[in-house]
Amino acid sequence: MLIAPIFFSACEGSEEITGKFEFTIDGTSYSFPLATFIKRDGKTIVTSTDVSNTGTIVFSGTSTGNYTLGLGSNLADALLNLNQVTDPNKNLFLYYKTEESDSAFFSLFGNLNITEYTSEKVVGTFTGQGLTKATVMGGDTNAIIAQVKPFTGTFIAKTVSTSK
Repeated sequence: MLIAPIFFSACEGSEEITGKFEFTIDGTSYSFPLATFIKRDGKTIVTSTDVSNTGTIVFSGTSTGNYTLGLGSNLADALLNLNQVTDPNKNLFLYYKTEESDSAFFSLFGNLNITEYTSEKVVGTFTGQGLTKATVMGGDTNAIIAQVKPFTGTFIAKTVSTSK
């Protein structure tokens, strides 16, 4: 009888040990019970995967605060900057299914709020609007605008030890 209370108390707050990454894209929710982060060269990369699906946030910064996600501060600016989606200086939210690279979803514009940043943990919330890679490849501006989808999410990411 004593084992059950110990087991359940050990499970409470498991995200404090393993992290978590949860987000919704256009009404479809995704939840990963593990999230990690790494900081290198002034950038922070938060990621989580279940092998079939991966969610990632990349931003230039290593502290708490508000960051702009995407290619601009609004839809019009983001559309003008679509060719900068691979720019390493852009802060992005990305989601993709491993086998379907054309369905990769990325942030056009949005906000990232980092509320805690230590050497062991990063906590944040994010929201905005984005597109899939396949939509952008179509090239027609009206079709692109029609396919913009909202996203929102939260994460608690734990550190990954690396050596250089």
